[in-house]
Amino acid sequence: MKFTTREIYEIFEQSAPSDFRGNLDDPINNFSIDSRGIQKNDVFVAFNGEHVDGHNYIQAAFENGACLALSTRSKKSYPVITVSDCTKALAALSKKYLKKLMPVSIGITGTNGKSTVTSLTHSILKNYGQAKKTYKNFNNQIGLPLSILSAEIDTKFFVLEMGASKIGDIRELTSIVHPKIVALLNVSAAHLESFGSLDNIFLTKEEILEDLGYEKTVVLNKDDNNFPRWQKKSSRHKIVTISIKRDSDYHMIGREPDKILVKTPYHGTIKVKTRHTEEYMLTNILFAIACASEAGVDKISIQKGIANYELPAGRFTTIKGIGGANIIDSTYNANPESFRATIDSVSLLTGENWLIMGEMGELSSNSKDYHIEVAKYAISKKIKKIFIISRYADEIKRAVDVDIYIFETKEDLIEYIKPMLKSEINVLIK
Repeated sequence: MKFTTREIYEIFEQSAPSDFRGNLDDPINNFSIDSRGIQKNDVFVAFNGEHVDGHNYIQAAFENGACLALSTRSKKSYPVITVSDCTKALAALSKKYLKKLMPVSIGITGTNGKSTVTSLTHSILKNYGQAKKTYKNFNNQIGLPLSILSAEIDTKFFVLEMGASKIGDIRELTSIVHPKIVALLNVSAAHLESFGSLDNIFLTKEEILEDLGYEKTVVLNKDDNNFPRWQKKSSRHKIVTISIKRDSDYHMIGREPDKILVKTPYHGTIKVKTRHTEEYMLTNILFAIACASEAGVDKISIQKGIANYELPAGRFTTIKGIGGANIIDSTYNANPESFRATIDSVSLLTGENWLIMGEMGELSSNSKDYHIEVAKYAISKKIKKIFIISRYADEIKRAVDVDIYIFETKEDLIEYIKPMLKSEINVLIK
């Protein structure tokens, strides 16, 4: 049982109204911020959003089966617990629930690969015990508590992606979860419009390494140029290392077309089957193996979890296109570093490589320069043709010496490129 209605009232030090119609000892089913998805015995949390005021949907939530609502305003004729801040209320509930469960919690942050490493780690853990990961991309101060509160009472492992858009965000999330294992994957330019600078991105992501008064395990990549800096910042905790290139706790010591050999501290050398052999994916796999192993899983769970993992759409998924061309969908969440990593992967393919280049968002005043740098990098990696839809298209074309094709719409681009496709061509869409 998650909570009863009575427990919710007690957490917020309030009493149920005398005319409360339900059973205070009935178990809560779930928590939701969307009245349309409310089911019987759910709690509706009424947020005043940028475009929608959840308070206006309290009645609809109860009509759909809600037993209780949290809101900053009361609602006549309905059992509403009034709170000063719904975000803090969700945090308080998720902290209480974590105390009930006592799980092994893993926190994962970085600029690139958060969702993939979270999913990979979960893919391993679920073979060993009841495991829960961040729901979709619910990785902020609202989504992370909702992910926690949706877990079953017998959950043994949490793998939680921690996102941020400003200084203090990661600190706030770790203070809710108190993860026993954390991984800082990488840091690069992204969301600069909200962060203000690359320095602020570093400071924010590094909050996951802070000392919150308890010991934790920190997983770091020895191949990252920032490893010495992060090692120093993590000195009060247990540091566990991964690497493709260097001796480390979790070290990839060999590779074949469909498998890798990983040296581990607990299971010796493990042979792991995987279809995902791009370098950035191998790093993600090592992070997942390290996080799951430090949580206590066995060798078989690791092998099954990695072998059975399927990449979500938009993360270097390949389909056959017109004329037998390989269409590579890597449209999920582009930034300069992830763009370069994807280009590296395409450069390893046989055949002629083309790039369909969209626009990377939230790169602030340096946005044009970042787009030009990526185009130049693509050319250095033998990309033969670049097709662009971007406000920076003309500047990119002037800056590079390769076939550049500029379009106003996706439809125009598709119609132009279709007759040119054939089996020996790989088309990266980013």
